[in-house]
Amino acid sequence: MINSTSIAINLLYVLIACNAIFIVVVYAMKLKEVKTKRASDQFQIKFKDYLIYIQAHLHGEERLRLPNIPMSQAERGFLQDWLNDLIESFTDAKQRQKLTLLCEDLGLIEYHMQRLGGGSYREKVDAAYHLGCMRVEEAVPLLLKMLRQHKHDSSLFVIARAVAKCARDEHDVKQMVRSLLKHEKGFYDLLVDIIQESDIDQYALFAEFVQEEHPTLIMIGLTGLREYSSPGVASAAYRLIDHEREEIQVRAVELYLNSSHLFPKNVVDKLLRHANGEIRLLTIQALATLRNETYVNALKEALKDEDKRVVYASAIALIHLGQTGIAALCTGAVAYRGQAQGKWIQAIIEEEIKQLSTEPHDLDKLTRYNALLYAYEKTLGKKNRIYRVV
Repeated sequence: MINSTSIAINLLYVLIACNAIFIVVVYAMKLKEVKTKRASDQFQIKFKDYLIYIQAHLHGEERLRLPNIPMSQAERGFLQDWLNDLIESFTDAKQRQKLTLLCEDLGLIEYHMQRLGGGSYREKVDAAYHLGCMRVEEAVPLLLKMLRQHKHDSSLFVIARAVAKCARDEHDVKQMVRSLLKHEKGFYDLLVDIIQESDIDQYALFAEFVQEEHPTLIMIGLTGLREYSSPGVASAAYRLIDHEREEIQVRAVELYLNSSHLFPKNVVDKLLRHANGEIRLLTIQALATLRNETYVNALKEALKDEDKRVVYASAIALIHLGQTGIAALCTGAVAYRGQAQGKWIQAIIEEEIKQLSTEPHDLDKLTRYNALLYAYEKTLGKKNRIYRVV
């Protein structure tokens, strides 16, 4: 009994000590945050005129002057952060270059280059971030070397983004991407976002990646090309529809469908017979967006699909095509009467009629409601009449 009491008391002391330490740490962090905020506010007041001067003369031809007030190390840090934010806010290369020259005159580039070449790991990562913000091309070789030797953690992408921002040409970006390939974590969207930070011809690079054999490079290329819409993009995507990797097939089909405004019948038939249900669904959704009666038969044929998502999407697409599509939908439901597929299609029609009947004030929906109800009663011969909106 005594031993149990002693253990409980000791445990209580440990908990009290942990809570006390936690409170001290939180208080210290809060105190540091308040102190930093106060120092930042003082910097803004002290250098207000100089900051206004920089913004006012960004569009001029003359080189920006240095501040005529001595700066402490902390104030240089605040100015660095302010300049970083300002550089990031511009897309014009000329204005960025002007601010980068100011950073060079302030000694900020030399300071961070020294930190990148030596010092602790934390200092190197911090230096990489600042050099990336300032678009320092001279830092690329050291950044690439650091990237090749880096372990896989979150700071890896800080360095990769710095390389993209500082990149001198496409070769630098390719080296950055290939250094990351060894980690093979499937972060395609993140890599595309990083590449888009560079000032190179991104379309040409993504198009080149699509032609590569490495699956990750292909995925990066397909993901990056989603921002573009042209026959060339559609053609490049179509060549990958039958790729051996399923994720590439899906991404290629998605890109192809988003890059075209008219799909050949043989291509539509091929995609709707694809073994992957996701691809069949993407195809139906693309056809629905076009709202073209040319694809009525393809949509009607898709009502046979074993994937209920595809059947539902096809039924709704047919309804939105007006009388032609509605007639095709109802005759399709009749073809499967008495089967599970027919019951599912009929349930979709009835649910849509019910939904449309609640919005008689919308002329387009009222017209669709009347056409759907008429075709439904005529083809399926329902005895329990659903009253038409007048």
